[in-house]
Amino acid sequence: MEKIFSGMSMRSAPGVEACAAYSAITRREFYEGDLESASGDFREVEMEKALNAPVSITRITTRDELIFRRKPHHVRKNHAGLRVLWIVNSGSVKIVRASGTTEILAGQAGFLDSSIPFTASLKSAADSNHVSYQVLITPDFFVRHLQEAERFSDAFPLESIDGQIVRELFDVIVKHGSTLGNAIADNLSHALLEAVAKLLRNSNIDMPKRQKLVDRRLSDIENFIRMNLADPELSYDKVAISCGISPRYLCFLLKANNTSFSELVWKNRLPKAKDWLISSKTRDYPIHEIAYMSGFKSAAHFSRMFKANYGMPPREYRAQHFREMDEAAVRHDTNDHIHRALVLEAA
Repeated sequence: MEKIFSGMSMRSAPGVEACAAYSAITRREFYEGDLESASGDFREVEMEKALNAPVSITRITTRDELIFRRKPHHVRKNHAGLRVLWIVNSGSVKIVRASGTTEILAGQAGFLDSSIPFTASLKSAADSNHVSYQVLITPDFFVRHLQEAERFSDAFPLESIDGQIVRELFDVIVKHGSTLGNAIADNLSHALLEAVAKLLRNSNIDMPKRQKLVDRRLSDIENFIRMNLADPELSYDKVAISCGISPRYLCFLLKANNTSFSELVWKNRLPKAKDWLISSKTRDYPIHEIAYMSGFKSAAHFSRMFKANYGMPPREYRAQHFREMDEAAVRHDTNDHIHRALVLEAA
């Protein structure tokens, strides 16, 4: 394998050199992001290249926790649509996206869509280094073999017979990558992805149905809105920029789904405010604090919107809810008391 970076060989500022080395790889492969070390020291980090084409394989070995962030501006800069097959030998990889979190443990693999912002944390095991592989797959290569897994983002094990085939093919590519030649590397890469597809099919994994591009974009927009409901400055332009699309395209998406930006915000913001109003954990919070927590700029605006949607002001809604709960509790206690009395009488 070609050694790209070794922090142990650096006399000074290994972090700067590690980031520069990794940035050079990711720029070349249209997969940019920011690399960080939890301790700020990259001396126990090694990066090696096993193959460049038709898939790209990089091995990362580290003792310290590494964090790779691919932010919206990275996606906008090089939206190549690459998919990543992440294979973990030891330690773990935790991937956080707007749609949720996935943790890939040792002996498992998982997929990542580079067109969606994410944070990946690489952690070592208690008694060994972290060792994992990033397999970068071009969109056409991925669709050719793994189209059914387009929306699949969970980790999956490699311990079955099918998983062993995947590991053995992968090991051959990693071990002999630099000497295989283009034709053999191409055939083995196709075989590897076909083996992964077979593994997923035979594992009876429930694959999310493939979405149209418009539906997928709208889902990204709604996820961003849900994660930022408390932001009073949440705006049309801010959502478009954060999701890596233009305001004009955002307008097209909303019209295509017969909705508007304000409808998306209110259908998520108001139910969240209602839940906080009647939650036992926040029942003593003042109305204006619930309003600010929900992203409203004023309690008056919150009250108007709440009444328009739920038929009464938030204060009255809260009082009615807890009054009904108290009455239900009293009825339950009374019925329970009557039941016990009847049981005693029958005895």
